[in-house]
Amino acid sequence: MWELFDTPAFAPFAIAGLVLLILLAVETLGFFFGGMSGFLDNLLPDALVDADFDADLSVDADTDLSLGLKALDWLYVGRIPTMILLILFIASFCIAGYVIQQLSFSILGHYLSPWLASLDALVISFPLLKLVAALIYPIIPKDETTAISGDSLVGSSARILIGHASIGSPAQAKLTDKHGQTHYIMVEPDPDYRYAPKETTTIIVSAPIEALDTVISAEDALVITQKVGERYLVKKV
Repeated sequence: MWELFDTPAFAPFAIAGLVLLILLAVETLGFFFGGMSGFLDNLLPDALVDADFDADLSVDADTDLSLGLKALDWLYVGRIPTMILLILFIASFCIAGYVIQQLSFSILGHYLSPWLASLDALVISFPLLKLVAALIYPIIPKDETTAISGDSLVGSSARILIGHASIGSPAQAKLTDKHGQTHYIMVEPDPDYRYAPKETTTIIVSAPIEALDTVISAEDALVITQKVGERYLVKKV
C-alpha cells in the first residue's frame, strides 16, 4: 500500500491526505484548546448565515441569494461547521482520486495523468460531499439560537414610541419578535399604502393620491411590510 504514496499518479491525493491528517490533528487539539472552526464560520457571508436562521434553504427556494451563495447552501455551508465540511471535502477528493486511478489501471492498464485524475476527482467530490453532508446533518448537534435576520421581522406588529413618522422622515418604533426579544427599529409609512385623513369619513375617488394621509403616530397599530436598508416600511392595521 505504501508504494501508492511513491507513485506520481497518486501524488495529488497523497498530498491531500497529508493535509487531511493535519486538519484532523488541528481539529482534535481545537476540541480542547479552541480551534479554527469558529474562525472559518465567521468568514461566511452574512446573507448565507441569516438565511439559515429561519428555515433550511434549497437551491430552488425563492430567495435573494446569488447563484454562488445558493451553491454553497446546496453543499450545506453555513449549516454544518465549515471545518467539518472542509475535512469531508478533502476526504472525498482523496477517495475519488484513488478510486479513479485504480479503475483506470484496471481498465486501461495504466494510470491517468495526475492533473486529469485530480480534475475528475474534484468534479466527483462536490456531489459526494453533498451526499455525506445530507446524511450527517440531522445528527450534528446544533446551537440553539434566538438570532433572527432583519427580513424575518416583516409581518410583525410594531408601535411608534414617540412622535410621528412620514415618508422620508422615520421614527423609532418598538416590536417583540417570535422569541420574545424586543427590537427598536426606525419605521416610516410604506408609500404603497395610503389612508384618508382621520377627520374624513369618505375618500373622494378623483382626489390626487398625494392628498391622502401618510403620517403615522404612536396611536396607530402598525405592521411591517418590508425592509429597506436600515429602515422598515409599515402600514396601518
